[in-house]
Amino acid sequence: MRSVLEDAVRRFVASEHLRNVLAGEWVPLHDEHGRELVGIRGRMGAAAIAASGHEIGVDLIEMQPGSAFPLHVHPGDHILYILAGPGLVHIDGVDRAVRTGDTVFIAAEHPHGVKTDGAVLRFLAFGHPHKHVSATDRMHVIGPGPSRD
Repeated sequence: MRSVLEDAVRRFVASEHLRNVLAGEWVPLHDEHGRELVGIRGRMGAAAIAASGHEIGVDLIEMQPGSAFPLHVHPGDHILYILAGPGLVHIDGVDRAVRTGDTVFIAAEHPHGVKTDGAVLRFLAFGHPHKHVSATDRMHVIGPGPSRD
């Protein structure tokens, strides 16, 4: 039997549970120190509290040519779905090429980074637990990230 609190948390709320990531305001992304990640912006997608009690959600991330996420970890696991452009996901010490249509699972404890490969890179980032794109505690930087060629 579900509690009143669980029912209240799990109700459909259109403003949070139905969002178009192609519309709305772009926001810059920041590291946990509040420093802006140059050339990287995002739009908030749908998010909610999952049955596990953790937030689950998705955001649209766009990276301009020459931009890169520093090496970092997250509070939770996530999946990247590449919408456009070639790019590189640095995980386990290796730059792995990604392209439109690829999906990448990244476990929370795996240090990783993402960088462009000569073009705009656009992807959906699904997270559990989720931190929205404007959250400064979205990631914990542990290094300078993948090197630029």
